Amino acid sequence: MKFETENKILVAGHRGNPSEFPENTMASFQSAVEVGVDMIETDIHLTKDGILVLMHDHDVSRTTDGIGFVREKTYEDIKKLNAGTEEMPASIPTLSEFLEYCASVPGLLLDLEIKVYLNDEGPERVKYTVDETIKMCENLGLGDKIILNSFDAYVLEYIYKTYGKKYLIHGYYPYSIMENVKLDPTEYLDYACYWASGEDGKKKCDDLLNLNINPCTGSNTQEKDFFESVSFGCKMFTENNPACAIEWRKHL
Repeated sequence: MKFETENKILVAGHRGNPSEFPENTMASFQSAVEVGVDMIETDIHLTKDGILVLMHDHDVSRTTDGIGFVREKTYEDIKKLNAGTEEMPASIPTLSEFLEYCASVPGLLLDLEIKVYLNDEGPERVKYTVDETIKMCENLGLGDKIILNSFDAYVLEYIYKTYGKKYLIHGYYPYSIMENVKLDPTEYLDYACYWASGEDGKKKCDDLLNLNINPCTGSNTQEKDFFESVSFGCKMFTENNPACAIEWRKHL
């Protein structure tokens, strides 16, 4: 399955628009919408007391003024951290806050990466994170606007076993990039990211297309690589500077 959209090549803001604002902050997400992205990609963690918050790393030290793992902090601890700059402080958003904003943007798609992993946090916290994420999305009418994503195949397999093909699922290729692979990911993947160019990139795209999986790539794609990847059949770019990819897309 794939998203049925006017734009055949999707451009997603990777953690918002981190080329302009600190990643995974509301300012970054709003900036991505302002430059015209089709989709926003973000990362979901679970606090010690069960609140879903948005941060890429397991440890808060790279992107905030704090230290320690998200999973070991309460939401009150998280609220005290600055995920912005000294000049423009920003709090770590909750998933609820983010989704309420996204629901107000017509047509906006969401790539929700689950960062709660089996080996770190156990099956119950994985299941809670997935189920709560889906429930929040459905309550806001976003169920058909989301793709669920993880580097932990246990997460993806739980989604598939529990919800079937109701939601689009995003993984990584080759499958060895993911951990805890038990099922054949070809059974459930709709989109998969690869990172390669030239002949290797073409082969990975060909492999995925032959498996009926939509290839995607990104982060810091250069102009030449963008057009090359499109020629290989790449369907989605998740970019730190999404405005560039949007501009290049105009020339396809």
